[in-house]
Amino acid sequence: MARDIVIWPHKVLTSPTQPVTDFGPALETLLQEMSEAMAEAKGIGIAANQVGIPLRVAIVGREDGTQFEIVNPQMLSKEGSVKLEEGCLSVPDVWEKCPRVERVKVRYQDKTAQWHELEADGRLAHVLQHEIDHLDGHVFVDHLSSLKRTLILDRMKKLQKSLARRKEEPSEGKGTKRS
Repeated sequence: MARDIVIWPHKVLTSPTQPVTDFGPALETLLQEMSEAMAEAKGIGIAANQVGIPLRVAIVGREDGTQFEIVNPQMLSKEGSVKLEEGCLSVPDVWEKCPRVERVKVRYQDKTAQWHELEADGRLAHVLQHEIDHLDGHVFVDHLSSLKRTLILDRMKKLQKSLARRKEEPSEGKGTKRS
């Protein structure tokens, strides 16, 4: 079952995540739930803290539609600079040009704890940066001007209130709220 996606500026999105130490069934279940949440939201990547779990694990989508997990990733090198249109599942319906690097080299573990190194450019480098930022407690709006960040923050706070109100409303046939 897919987990709900957390909306920024929720604290779990603004705090660094903890390293994964247990590579057992709980990690497999979390990855499955993250994958389902990402698919439901039509995303190309998702970090565990975006579903409320402060662990250093993310799913990264490739251009061919496949995906892979990165556990305990470390950014080894960055080269070049580019501004790319960027959005985020935790900042819905917002797209802005965001400064990024063109090429990255990343070291990470897979779900079996095996280490890998990957050099990437283009869209894959972009998604890796975005997801590793999440794991470090940052969202893409942190790279924008303070004015844009404030405007987006106001929109997200309104969205959070709206979502909270919907959860409080009784389901049809369940009775009414009482004061």
